[in-house]
Amino acid sequence: MTAADLSALLLDLYRYSREMTLADFQGQALERLRQNLHFDCAWWGVAHSNHDIHASFPYNLPDQYPNFYLAHVSDTDALAEAALATPGQTVQFGPADFAASPGLSLLTEHFGIQQALCCVLSTPTLNLSMFISLYRQRPEPRYRAEEQRFCEWVAPHLWAIWTANWISQMEHIRANNAASRFAHGICDHRGILHSAEPRFVELMRTEWPQWSGPTLPPALQQNRFPGAEYHGQAISLRLFNACGFMLMEARLNSVLDTLSPREKMIAEAFGEGQSYKQIAGQLGLSPATVRHHLRNIYTKTNVSNKSALAGLLK
Repeated sequence: MTAADLSALLLDLYRYSREMTLADFQGQALERLRQNLHFDCAWWGVAHSNHDIHASFPYNLPDQYPNFYLAHVSDTDALAEAALATPGQTVQFGPADFAASPGLSLLTEHFGIQQALCCVLSTPTLNLSMFISLYRQRPEPRYRAEEQRFCEWVAPHLWAIWTANWISQMEHIRANNAASRFAHGICDHRGILHSAEPRFVELMRTEWPQWSGPTLPPALQQNRFPGAEYHGQAISLRLFNACGFMLMEARLNSVLDTLSPREKMIAEAFGEGQSYKQIAGQLGLSPATVRHHLRNIYTKTNVSNKSALAGLLK
């Protein structure tokens, strides 16, 4: 493995971080790394210091692999123990090591895994670790020392580039929304906030003045699934799935939130300059009904003309 190999790999990975979605990045990154290290399958994710898995991406492995590992292997995983004992260094296990470990022998039996390179990187400030295991489902060829060293060089870059991918996606979301209105944070499936924009923290404390984190308030703990929405006294939030984490989008409440779905449709159409007749035709209503809805809209939003309504919508 040469410096040129490493440079070419990193250039591709950094490009992927800018161009690819969160859902696609890890798979493509491993596909590219496979050109250098020739593994058959892999497992890449984030774990808490108590070994709970917070983010999991099995590559060329069945979807049930993480659950199988947690149920049958995690307590007797000699590979993980060795990697955790030497954070930042890549551990290499061969067929004999897998056969000697009760947990790893199950991986050979059920998934054909016979070799592995594994590296664990820790972040004490977040009490989290990134792990990456590169598996071969054959006894030969064995991983060479230079491949072990190459994995060790690449691992910290993978974490940094994965983080850059998060940031790139958040910036993309901001660019396609009203950036001044929205702020974003990232939480795990236990409701622990891992990263957040300063504005997000401000909005959270607007709704919950005593909140200090990192655990989300109880009201959000009950609504922690993709597509969930929270509408509070001061703010509203939406949650999106992002590779095992939740991307949280927060904004201050608006008077527009008081409108019914039908009223919002009419307000948007009227704000775009459509006439009563045009709106009535689109919605299958009479012009008189549209006028009635518009009077209610004016009352709820405390505006009195089309220009003010258009400004409020923007």
